[in-house]
Amino acid sequence: MAVSKAKKTEKPILDENFVAEQVRQIIEKLGVSATAEVSRVDNSYTVDISSNDSSLLIGKYGVNLDSFQFILAVRIKTLTGEEDFEIFVDIDGWRRQKEDKLKSMALSVAEEVAKSGKPESLFNLKASERRVIHAVLTDHPKVQTISEGEGLDRYLVIKPK
Repeated sequence: MAVSKAKKTEKPILDENFVAEQVRQIIEKLGVSATAEVSRVDNSYTVDISSNDSSLLIGKYGVNLDSFQFILAVRIKTLTGEEDFEIFVDIDGWRRQKEDKLKSMALSVAEEVAKSGKPESLFNLKASERRVIHAVLTDHPKVQTISEGEGLDRYLVIKPK
């Protein structure tokens, strides 16, 4: 009776090249034309994609972009066994522009709250959008932010300190 030894396959090493290859494979399977640049700071990888098909890759309200980012993260986790990393995907600067608008809106609402002394609630924000607002107002001298509610009913409140 022959006993076969299963070859132990080595897990790939998580680095910028590995992330770039996974992005390339996903883009290829989607059948779109795009280029991607991957950068890394500690265990955070940023993927900047440029494409003539950016509206398709971004989707309505960024749904496809969020899905792309999720699929990429799951794929990398599955292939490498790594869990201690973050992936941020942006397509033609769409996410960066959206974050800039959120930051501007947060500062505007914060000034209004500081003047009026009345709290303002912001609804219909994704968790990532609430995080941007929390971060931008963390050191604000006159207001503070808190998230209230649960699940899909979660919202952010900007209130005077």
